[in-house]
Amino acid sequence: MVGGPRPRGDGDREGDPESDEARERAELARDILVHNEQVKLTANLMNIGAAGFTITGIVAPLTAAMAATGRVTAPALALMAVWFVLGVGLHFGARLTLTTLR
Repeated sequence: MVGGPRPRGDGDREGDPESDEARERAELARDILVHNEQVKLTANLMNIGAAGFTITGIVAPLTAAMAATGRVTAPALALMAVWFVLGVGLHFGARLTLTTLR
């Protein structure tokens, strides 16, 4: 049994179909809640990664270029676009992960 033995009340009788069915429904509900929380945590982690990609790949190089030369070069813009696309892709991957919620 998951979670150890459970105390038996007046309504719990060994082999009682109603109490077994109620126990199975409660266990199923708990399993669904656990699954949903795991999916949400995974999607949250992916979304944080997407934000990190975007900030690291766009804000940091843009700030460095402006501080150093005052302008952004074409290769730097191309690299920033790649990081932006990676961040957006990871974000939509996180949204896709949320479709597995029950």
